[in-house]
Amino acid sequence: MSQASVSFSVDELKDFLRVIGLARGDGELYVNQRSKFLEVLEMAKHLAIASQKITKRRSVTLLDCACGKGYLTFALNYILTHKLGRSAFFVGVDRNPQLIRKCREAQHLLGFENMEFHAAGIMGFVLEKQPDIAYCLHACDVAKDETIAKGVTSGSRFILVVPCCQREIGRKMRAHPLINMTQFPIIKERLSSLITDTMRALVLGAAGYKVEIFEFVPAKVTPKNLLLRAERIWPERADMLERYWQLRAMFNVEPKMEEYLTWLCPK
Repeated sequence: MSQASVSFSVDELKDFLRVIGLARGDGELYVNQRSKFLEVLEMAKHLAIASQKITKRRSVTLLDCACGKGYLTFALNYILTHKLGRSAFFVGVDRNPQLIRKCREAQHLLGFENMEFHAAGIMGFVLEKQPDIAYCLHACDVAKDETIAKGVTSGSRFILVVPCCQREIGRKMRAHPLINMTQFPIIKERLSSLITDTMRALVLGAAGYKVEIFEFVPAKVTPKNLLLRAERIWPERADMLERYWQLRAMFNVEPKMEEYLTWLCPK
């Protein structure tokens, strides 16, 4: 399935956008939500494409980690069930009970019965069934690590994450070969972002996932526009784990991810 087959106009989605809070009462997008709409729609396209690889003999199960107000999950539900005729079940998880309450209110207004939302931490949440796809869009800092770890430990076939702020590695970097570069705060911030996302990709590779990293929207929409898309297609790979350890040692860091996936810790 191509991305073109899941593209829609704003006019077509007016009523839906109004209910989830991206548009005014007349269905016109709020000016300050136009970029968010583009992010949501593009991410939903990639998730829809992944879902088409799951057998149609059963419903596809999707886990939205740090779901926030649920914009992405509601949009994806609309696309899969109303436009593509795909049976799907969605689970949204977020630590903020107020956001979960808003998600449930929107779910009721939209009449989406194939969804459930839970106020809980990502790693502490107990799934009743194995997800086919785990994902998050712009959840802060280590929430992406939690999403990756949850996807890996729950046996999710696909994991898609869009990083936002990558502060953890920057805080932990000490003596390393590029110390002369990271004396400048903005260089340190950008380098730590690259290191963080590279380490995430290596973790996924070590767990048996094929990983792609690419810009899913133009930088003018959001500077945080990298999408990590992973599909489990082979057994665990020792060579990718070795590369992770090498990068870890080079920058003298102990990523939070190792608390969730203890097999990452060097022996």
